[in-house]
Amino acid sequence: MEQSKLMERLEGYRRRNNADHGYVNGDLYRLFYDRDLYIIAYNSVKSNDGAETSGADGTSLHGFCQEWITELITSMRAESYQPQPSRTTMIPKSNGKMRKLSFPNGKDKLVQEAIRIILECIYEPTFSNLAHGFRPKRSTQSAVAEVETWGGTIWFIEGDISACFDEIDHRILETILRERINDERFIRLINKILKAGYFDMQHNCHRAKTGNAQGSCCSPILCNIYLDKLDRFMECTIERDTKGNCRRQNPDYSKARYQYKKAVSNGSDPQSIKSLFNKMKTIPSGDRYDPNFRRVKYVRYADDCAPRRSVQVA
Repeated sequence: MEQSKLMERLEGYRRRNNADHGYVNGDLYRLFYDRDLYIIAYNSVKSNDGAETSGADGTSLHGFCQEWITELITSMRAESYQPQPSRTTMIPKSNGKMRKLSFPNGKDKLVQEAIRIILECIYEPTFSNLAHGFRPKRSTQSAVAEVETWGGTIWFIEGDISACFDEIDHRILETILRERINDERFIRLINKILKAGYFDMQHNCHRAKTGNAQGSCCSPILCNIYLDKLDRFMECTIERDTKGNCRRQNPDYSKARYQYKKAVSNGSDPQSIKSLFNKMKTIPSGDRYDPNFRRVKYVRYADDCAPRRSVQVA
């Protein structure tokens, strides 16, 4: 019964942000006084890969118990909660390089997932439809499916933001969060998570001045919040640069089609008709260089993006 009250409150945030994309959300930190928030967070991540991987202090979600919740609520009320540095390891990427992956301890995973749940209620209703990474009912497959609809493309630009997670500026992210969140305690809690740091492979502790640790439950949505500015910029670019209703007809295609139809009407031999038909099919029907027609498309998955334009640029 109590859990349903919390779900109703979270759904209220989702509903208000969906109705008003500029809605400023307050009184979020008090959600961390509710025991059910941690139970919901635990149920959300307990079956994830790595959920039982231990952090630097040796604990994982395998040790979840009611005492944890009591301790977390007490520390949240006193604002004394301090996340511990994560344990890190290096894993290989598909391009041969290495990626640093962080493993927070059990309690910190709960708090990070609780933050993610709250942020998702606020931001998911307002994220751009151009973004597909780390979002409900979206995936690499949905991003690829979008790209496959881009017929008549002249050229693509494939973008990959170098060290995106590692280079996120905490001050800029904080400024972005304040546009939609009016709760300084909640902002401070997120800052604690961002600055918790990590132990390297030699067990030396490093405090984070920039970056958003990969492996944190809330790092993907924080990255999406940060990059939503890029998505909005591209939406404005698309609206500004889209031009014309349709391409003018390609004069070479018109000529080839005329010759083909003339051959058919004159009863030319089948071999000549087939040759003219095949020639016509190799020529684009629209003028690819029409200066009065232009389309710009864009899709983003995490820190990878692919804009394209349907005009040739000299």
